[in-house]
Amino acid sequence: MEERVIPFIKYRFIGYGLSISLAVIFLIMTVARGGIRMGVDFVGGQKIIAKFEPGVNEEKIRKALSAYDPLVQQIGEADQNEFIISTKIVAEPLSVLQEKIIGLMKKTFPDAELEKDRAVLMTAQGALNEAAVNMKLTELDAVFRRVGDPGKNIFLVYPKESADPKKSKYNPDTAVNLLRSAFPNIDSIKGVAVIVLSGRPVDQKKLADSMKESKFSFIRTEYAAKQGYIVYRVSVDESDRVQADLDRNFKNARVLSVESVGPAVGDYMRRSAIKLVLVAILLMTVYLAYRFEFRYSVGAMGAVLHDVFLSVIFCGAMGVEITIPVIAALLTIFGYSVNDTIVIFDRIRESTQIESKTSFVEIVNKSITWTMSRTILTSYLTLMTVFALFFLGGEGISDFAMVLLFGLIVGVYSTVYIASPIVISWERLMARIRS
Repeated sequence: MEERVIPFIKYRFIGYGLSISLAVIFLIMTVARGGIRMGVDFVGGQKIIAKFEPGVNEEKIRKALSAYDPLVQQIGEADQNEFIISTKIVAEPLSVLQEKIIGLMKKTFPDAELEKDRAVLMTAQGALNEAAVNMKLTELDAVFRRVGDPGKNIFLVYPKESADPKKSKYNPDTAVNLLRSAFPNIDSIKGVAVIVLSGRPVDQKKLADSMKESKFSFIRTEYAAKQGYIVYRVSVDESDRVQADLDRNFKNARVLSVESVGPAVGDYMRRSAIKLVLVAILLMTVYLAYRFEFRYSVGAMGAVLHDVFLSVIFCGAMGVEITIPVIAALLTIFGYSVNDTIVIFDRIRESTQIESKTSFVEIVNKSITWTMSRTILTSYLTLMTVFALFFLGGEGISDFAMVLLFGLIVGVYSTVYIASPIVISWERLMARIRS
């Protein structure tokens, strides 16, 4: 009795239609959500490990820190009550803030002279001896001036007015080091300050109005020769804001460690991840072309690109952030898809050597039919494992498991309805060229 062969290739257009429909739906949903979201690893941010009292869980922490849209995951033993809290960078880099001030001042007061990196923001923990600080700064032709909330002891250090700036002893780094060494409770803080010197009277209302939207502040200096102002803004560390919110919402919440990922590092990680995926695809293409034939390599890579592309826009549609674990999931999908595909391709290659009189389409249908039980069994067992990860793994691994789950399901039908039809189309194209 002849074994029944399922004509899979006959229904390939159903697979094409399904892929196109999913792509269109996911792209629309991704655009509606504002595009693909990149995680802390790729845009920069903070990873904070904090310890809480018993009874605190991931949901309570997320609710208390909802303004930061954090990723919260419990780590270690359950009775330790330790959580890792990942938040993206909210504050703009200092260089960006400084350029904003300069651009704003040039637009508002085109004739003004601007001096950046000359004024320094500092703070004191505890009592501040203003007379002693002033005496120290006098040695460097520097001025001390309190700014902001008096309770926070924040002050500006900047050069005195001088008829000949070249003869001034003032140097911002020297001033900071001098105060640090003389007063253990004084240190510099993150922020930007730009000195604005104008040869004509400045409309202070106009200056104040220009500051409102950007949330900058300004003070009038004691300079006489030119009207002098210092425009500044203190940059609060995000971990400090998170700590303040934790203290406000939880008793005895304690930050154990803070790890920062800067924008430059995030950009490097993003470019490295893209290179990693591209190199993996290239190496696999070369291997398949060497191990099998180039037509099989084309089919396998077509299916892989199909699976990875749908998985990426699936992330955008579902609001899943692209993080290191998600990249790992995409590479796992890549490997699983290729592994499942080459099993069918190996059977096709063997059959073409034995059944020389059978059409290539029929050989492909037979090969898929004969390997289908293997595909179903291995896919079923893998999917059960990933289901367990998704439902029981917690928030830290749920995105990884969700993307992997989707990719594995898509990979099953792409092996049949994407990879194999591409090989047939390539074979027909080559036959047409040869003829």
